[in-house]
Amino acid sequence: MAIGIIGIIVALAIFLYGAYKNVSVLYLAPLCGVIVAVTNGLNATEAFTSLFVGAVEENQATGVWEIGGLCGMITAVFPTVFLGGIFGKVLGDSGAAQSIAKTLVNKFVMKQEDKIKQARRAVLIMLIIECILTYGGVDGFVAIFATFPIAMYMAHRIDIPRRYVPAMLALSCGANSAPFVLSINNIICMSILETSPGAAPIPGFISFIVIEVGIYFICSSFVVRAIKKGEKFEWGTCQPLPEDDKVKLPNFWLSLLPLVIVFLLFAIVQNASLALVCGIASAVLLHAPYFKDHERKGFFGWSGKVLGSLNIGATNGATAIMTLCSAAGFAAVVQHTDAFNGLVGTLFGTGMAPLVMGIVLCIIVVAFTSSPPAALGIALPMVAAAYIWVEVPAVNPAALARVSAIAVSTFETLPVNGLILLTTGLAQVKIKDAYGPMFLQTVIMTLVGTVLCAIVLTVAPGLA
Repeated sequence: MAIGIIGIIVALAIFLYGAYKNVSVLYLAPLCGVIVAVTNGLNATEAFTSLFVGAVEENQATGVWEIGGLCGMITAVFPTVFLGGIFGKVLGDSGAAQSIAKTLVNKFVMKQEDKIKQARRAVLIMLIIECILTYGGVDGFVAIFATFPIAMYMAHRIDIPRRYVPAMLALSCGANSAPFVLSINNIICMSILETSPGAAPIPGFISFIVIEVGIYFICSSFVVRAIKKGEKFEWGTCQPLPEDDKVKLPNFWLSLLPLVIVFLLFAIVQNASLALVCGIASAVLLHAPYFKDHERKGFFGWSGKVLGSLNIGATNGATAIMTLCSAAGFAAVVQHTDAFNGLVGTLFGTGMAPLVMGIVLCIIVVAFTSSPPAALGIALPMVAAAYIWVEVPAVNPAALARVSAIAVSTFETLPVNGLILLTTGLAQVKIKDAYGPMFLQTVIMTLVGTVLCAIVLTVAPGLA
């Protein structure tokens, strides 16, 4: 078991360091998976084909047969990420994203003569937009694709260095585990513990507010410090947004409509694919006059421009999918080792308080797997079996649900996490250049929120 644990730690360290140094996870993840397999006595070939790539197996937490590994993650995120890539590209090429960003920047940011105040306003506006989308049920990856052009426009206008754009896209991570949010964290807690989406609302809202306030000050402080040092924005390898002020953009409210359509459909119908398809279609139809090809006129020029936008968006989405899902393949290999499961079992026998045990288990599992669903699926049944599904329950299920939902948002965002890979990939920056503020925002502040929520529920258990 000791060799197995060492192998997991070494593989994880290589994975994290390689991702931090901008090594492609497409070959880094399977390499690290093989290291885990060999050091844990697994057949390397079978570990790659059945665990990393994925095979049909029974989920021990839910009893449902499902595909694991890389293929399982592709199945789960393909519609959202693929269609999200197209949606974001269409918003950018139609001028809708520029219209939204230009209006918000001119109305709330550029009126401030002080560049420092402009930067702080820009970060605050991005935080509000992202929290509204997340709280309304829009998937985090969809929100990133939709807000990326807005963040780039703001950074360009205010001279915020491009390496801070990923941090500006990760401002709403506290909302993913807030009460009443239609998020995977809340849904899994509901299915396992039979709680409501608003479990422990007061402690949950307190934690959410503290996390978001801290995130705002962290991001704005990094941005302001860079501006004071004289750092400037540059497009690098990213495609510049149209600069010509004479170019006519869609109306601000009309530009918002595709976002509103996605927001409402996802919140009401709870079908991400339907919401995104309708959002793409509405963006193309509503902004048809603004898809312009300066070399070809008329219908063929317009249709060619739309087709080009859809093609590039599809390519962006497909690339993002493989980058995101490779990390899930590595996580699947780790999850199937005796060493990992033995480590978790040993920790469970230390006699910690139920809420503390839930937090620690969630953090450990999510740090190894970078998967909140996996962490909740492993940790919650273990804690519930010992302290809730007994004759005399020792902890309120609502309290465990809320702290666990927040806890899996902590070490989820190590450098191999999908959000980190996606945002840095979109902005075309190296992880080592962008990760500093993102670590403080998505790991440290969510950890602070987790501890705070646990303290409130311990002092005042009736709030659950």
